[in-house]
Amino acid sequence: MKKVWLFILLIPVLGLTGCQKDEPDTPADENAHFQILDVNGTAVENNHTFTFDLNDPERNLVLLAKNTSGQTIHLKTRFTNVTGTDGSEMEFCFGNCYMGMELNTVYPVNGSLDVNGNSITPPSAIHYANHTTGPASYTIEIFEVDDEGNQVGEAFVFKHVTQ
Repeated sequence: MKKVWLFILLIPVLGLTGCQKDEPDTPADENAHFQILDVNGTAVENNHTFTFDLNDPERNLVLLAKNTSGQTIHLKTRFTNVTGTDGSEMEFCFGNCYMGMELNTVYPVNGSLDVNGNSITPPSAIHYANHTTGPASYTIEIFEVDDEGNQVGEAFVFKHVTQ
């Protein structure tokens, strides 16, 4: 009889330990508080390549940043690779506007592009225009930073290619 009672008492304990949650409480991409959209509002996949014809005088890429959280987020950008040019003919705006870029410099140099909770940046906030006369390729990152300027989560990476 003692074995029966012991067995009855152990069943709930064994059941509770067998039902422990294996997944973390937060998803792996918990810091992904933004999404990059094209000018039409369509989501852009990470590592996308935007290709422009050398004969197109504009070669202007307009992007939107959508804040998917309820809190204001701070975004920055940087050019991580450049080929075919020195970057002096890259005109871009990321909150502030610049003519020419320096490899691995974080922009905006002071501050950040702040995006209010559950909102989207206006089309004038983010654009990249390559004015070089020959083929060129830029690898660009957009990433979130905390209040101290430290990167939060993974960067969104894309290429701006003129050929």
